[in-house]
Amino acid sequence: MIRHRHVPTRMCMGCGERAAQDILVRLRATLENTLRVVEPKSARGRSGYLHREPRCWHAFASRKGRVRSLGCNVDKALRLACVEELERALSAAMMR
Repeated sequence: MIRHRHVPTRMCMGCGERAAQDILVRLRATLENTLRVVEPKSARGRSGYLHREPRCWHAFASRKGRVRSLGCNVDKALRLACVEELERALSAAMMR
């Protein structure tokens, strides 16, 4: 009998599509009112996920209101700063 391994899925905060957790970027809202990119299983607490695609990052940045997965309101400026950080990380990874 073949047993299939369970693959956890999460919903992207940008496009709303579901994907395997290990291919998404995890964001966590901190008490200092910032968004941090964290390792998928390193930090506890409320977090949200984004695809590793700029279109999802920009869709997340343009959203309004409360982010349910993070459990808080996130300012647009904070979302834009997070997108810039993700773009810098992507360009740094491409340069390697």
